Amino acid sequence: MSKAYKVTKRTVMFDKKNPKTVYSVSPVNYGTLTTDDVANQIAAESSATPGDVKNVLDRFAYYVKENIKKGYQIQLLGFGYLSIRFITTGTAKAEKDATAKLIQSLVPSFSPSFKVINGKRIYDLMPDKITLVKYTGSIPADSVVDTTDPGSGSDPGSGSTDSGSGSGSSSGSGSDNTDPGSSEDGGGYYE
Repeated sequence: MSKAYKVTKRTVMFDKKNPKTVYSVSPVNYGTLTTDDVANQIAAESSATPGDVKNVLDRFAYYVKENIKKGYQIQLLGFGYLSIRFITTGTAKAEKDATAKLIQSLVPSFSPSFKVINGKRIYDLMPDKITLVKYTGSIPADSVVDTTDPGSGSDPGSGSTDSGSGSGSSSGSGSDNTDPGSSEDGGGYYE
């Protein structure tokens, strides 16, 4: 399994006379899989139709929203927890002043589930091993996803993979768990 990255360049102004060019890496997604795409994938490996799967996913999303609205945190086995998080305007100096007025907005929150092994977080959503590869503008053959309706007779691999769309966002500031590896494209290995 691999995850692509792209090199990004930006200029940092330490002061007006001393701009510095720096480089970083950002993750690249090969596209977005829709609920229909996932329903087709699940239906291809089960006795359910894509419509049956989509109905279950739709009801699942509905009940997640309803139960979060009622004040519950939702645990998704193998994924993590969904809940509501507060964006606040600040803090109060006295307990009596700490009221709902401090809450500026409510936002959905996702906390991935993990276990700690030898002092290192192992996230349930992450595959055991991921090879980091530099994005070259095309999707590697082993990353093409068949999202066709199993009953449609369409060609595999013609799903909505929108090659070339980078995510533009990255989380965290890198990882000391990467190994530059020996590949020529600067790829690494994450475990």
